[in-house]
Amino acid sequence: MLKEIIFVSAPLCPKCVRIKRWLRELEKTNPEINISRLNIALKTKEIKPLKIKTIPTLIVGEMRLDGWIKEEEFQEALRKL
Repeated sequence: MLKEIIFVSAPLCPKCVRIKRWLRELEKTNPEINISRLNIALKTKEIKPLKIKTIPTLIVGEMRLDGWIKEEEFQEALRKL
């Protein structure tokens, strides 16, 4: 089963910096998880079907996390992945 995370962010988004760190750590320990990083300013065609209303947005499997994402929410989404 494919484990996938989609991360939509912007380069100057301060909330995105925390999540970028989480994802770097996750990649080190879980190489089986595919992480797609989409810059909202550059990947508009790919992002449009996702109906992004705020950044950061994390789509972890079937779960979607938007805005100020708490680490506990992120960890819970990973458990469900």
